Amino acid sequence: MKSFLLFLSAMLFAATCSLAQSDSYLALKNKFSDQSDVYSFSVGGWMGRALLKMSGEHEFSEAIKDLKHIRIITIPEEAFSKQHVSLRGFKKILKQDYFEELAVIRDMNEEVSIYLREGGNHKNHYFVLVESDHDVVAIELKGYIDLKQLNPQTTTLASNQQTHR
Repeated sequence: MKSFLLFLSAMLFAATCSLAQSDSYLALKNKFSDQSDVYSFSVGGWMGRALLKMSGEHEFSEAIKDLKHIRIITIPEEAFSKQHVSLRGFKKILKQDYFEELAVIRDMNEEVSIYLREGGNHKNHYFVLVESDHDVVAIELKGYIDLKQLNPQTTTLASNQQTHR
């Protein structure tokens, strides 16, 4: 009986985790999962905060509040052309999945786009796209990000005029 309850708990946890992913993240992961040099992983909130602190990204670790989970996928730029898709097309999918563009940060040769799908009690879904010369990193977060913490002096920040909380 104890084994059955453990099995049932594990199945419920797995089902809950899969439901927590946005359709946009699943579409991206399914499209590129069989490509070489595509890497994806997910961690819980505690581990995600710990990784940010260890990486020295103090700006981001201060800005990310109440993190529930983080999922990351790294896709080489050439994989988009191999699959006959574009990043612009994927951004349209994000909008269809009720994500709103919240901010665009340009820093050196990278462009970071932050999207938001609001939820209640600081349980927002954020989708972050980091575009560089060689690859695209897609990050899905569930929690709360304080955008005021993401505006360093050396970064150009453009955001919409609405206030999100």
